[in-house]
Amino acid sequence: MESKEQQVNTSSPILMLGILSISFLMSVSNAVSGTIPLMKQYFSNISEANVELLVVIPTGGVLLGTVVSGLISNKLGKKYTVLLGLIVSLVFGVIPAFFYNYPAIFLSRAMFGVGMGIFTPLSVSYITDVFPEKIRNRLLGWRNSVGAIGDSIMLFIAGFLINISWHATYLVFLFLIVPIVLVSLFVPKRLDRVIVEDGKEVEEDTSIKPSTNGGVIQLAILFLFVCLFYSAISLKLASHMVDSHIGSAADATRIFGFLVLCSIISGIAFEQLAKWCGRYTVFIFEVLTAVVMIAMPFTNSIPILLVLVLVAGFCNGIINPALTARMVAYSPKGSMNLTTSIILIGINIGSLVAPYFFQALGGVLGKNDPGFMIMCAGVCYVILALYDAFVVKKDKLTI
Repeated sequence: MESKEQQVNTSSPILMLGILSISFLMSVSNAVSGTIPLMKQYFSNISEANVELLVVIPTGGVLLGTVVSGLISNKLGKKYTVLLGLIVSLVFGVIPAFFYNYPAIFLSRAMFGVGMGIFTPLSVSYITDVFPEKIRNRLLGWRNSVGAIGDSIMLFIAGFLINISWHATYLVFLFLIVPIVLVSLFVPKRLDRVIVEDGKEVEEDTSIKPSTNGGVIQLAILFLFVCLFYSAISLKLASHMVDSHIGSAADATRIFGFLVLCSIISGIAFEQLAKWCGRYTVFIFEVLTAVVMIAMPFTNSIPILLVLVLVAGFCNGIINPALTARMVAYSPKGSMNLTTSIILIGINIGSLVAPYFFQALGGVLGKNDPGFMIMCAGVCYVILALYDAFVVKKDKLTI
């Protein structure tokens, strides 16, 4: 590839919109997590954990998609790889609306995750490659907000579709048409294999062999546990509300909508909050998450439960971009795609094992009702916060 010397307008809202739209679908479970109680009734001959697996099995597909994403990107370039992943997720995402048997839904959900695994790593590397450092943290926060906006819209639609049937809820993934159109129109193909330095396009140094290190692995493990414990809300909240006669599955779906809406606000506020909290940003918001999750099982009021969920969503919206920003500090030069893939593997292992983790934890503790599992996850967040306080001192992190 020839070296590029033309100026890049990194403040272009059109370019930002195109790249950020890749993150419209960041959650593989929230949009359809409200269907869990209804699917338990429909698949009454299948274990609870295996029904919950239908909601999180896309994370297994993401692992495969993440592995092949780099190979596909080398052949097709970033833009066409993103479009391929989005199209795969759209096609397989809507299949459960038309095929009702467990094996067909299981396979389609796995392939939905493969599509996500193909395009998601590029949602981060586009930001780190194309935008300068002074804009990067802002966009990482906005990326979380864009994902929350996408989740919020999909949950709003899902709240209506679930009243038709749990099958119809999966039509919500037709929303992926939006990022397909925006990426097609607003992300230039010429940015496939270039990086931007000082506002100018520079030829990507393909001679650097991607590598990793202990810092990246440590960060991936931290992401794994954050995702694992936070999954208690998406997996157990709806069942807790139904079992405790607090509300219906539709009520839970609407609460999930407020959850991601709150994440929009936190994503926008991230840059300023990170400046105020500095290296203890993750620690502070993990402690807050612990407090509200421990409190959730002790309320029978939907408004109070909503407030607690909003706080949890806000905290998660700060923790995720804060940990993502550490990728720049830990990643070896020329290895951001590999680093992102390793982090995604950690995240998706956390989501994939979550149903079985909580089932096993309930067995060990002799109590496995949904509210108790949410409380246990909150206690685990306390341990994560203490560990993070140790890490930021050891590695001298700035965030």
